[in-house]
Amino acid sequence: MADLCFVLLAESAYPDADAVIAAASDMGLELTLTEREGPLGFSMETGGQLFVMLMPVPHPDVPKMPFGLTAPPKDEALAAPAHLIVTALGLVGTPRQKDLQMAALTACVMEGAKCVGAMFGHGRFFHLAGLFAEMAKLGAELGELPAEIAVDVTAAPEPEDRMSFLTHGLARYGREEFFISCPVNGRGALDFVFSMARWMLDDPDKQLPTGDTLGRSEDETLLIQRQRNPTGSDDTVIRLDLDG
Repeated sequence: MADLCFVLLAESAYPDADAVIAAASDMGLELTLTEREGPLGFSMETGGQLFVMLMPVPHPDVPKMPFGLTAPPKDEALAAPAHLIVTALGLVGTPRQKDLQMAALTACVMEGAKCVGAMFGHGRFFHLAGLFAEMAKLGAELGELPAEIAVDVTAAPEPEDRMSFLTHGLARYGREEFFISCPVNGRGALDFVFSMARWMLDDPDKQLPTGDTLGRSEDETLLIQRQRNPTGSDDTVIRLDLDG
């Protein structure tokens, strides 16, 4: 099965193939150009293939996408005149391992183009181009896909001067999603969301039973609850309510 990423472009042009190959080399990946005309094609030393297709039109889903906290400014995303479809064949491993490889390959493609944002084919929204590329490179160095791009986070208003963060993507890796509420003027909530997502990804055996408690410090007690996913899907999410 093919793995996909999309890249929003600031200008409608194919990436520079030599720059893609050089970026791959810097990351310890070996790409060989096989197709220069039309869709770019590369072979990988692992036996897989990478294809890059230029779509000289705005991405059709951007106007109806949520804009998460790591997304590019909405006006820049809407103004992007073109996008790339990055396709990899032959990646192996768990979903997270394949996403790690796909992120690295996409970051190499981005080195050869002027980019606004990037996202996985299964993602909810585009991430800032610089953030996606930086996290992809960090993941390649560490051997683990960072939660900042593995998991999408959206925010929503809640009653009584509160707001909430909802994760999207943990289910892909066999984990439950998080719904975390906090005061609008609270601090550190987003970092906490990503730390919880990272914990669940890095420790696949860790469980959070309903009714147990946890906290960011010895003085904080957060009750672990579960509720239906606010998106309306049938799955349940882990709910944590922060006081500050």
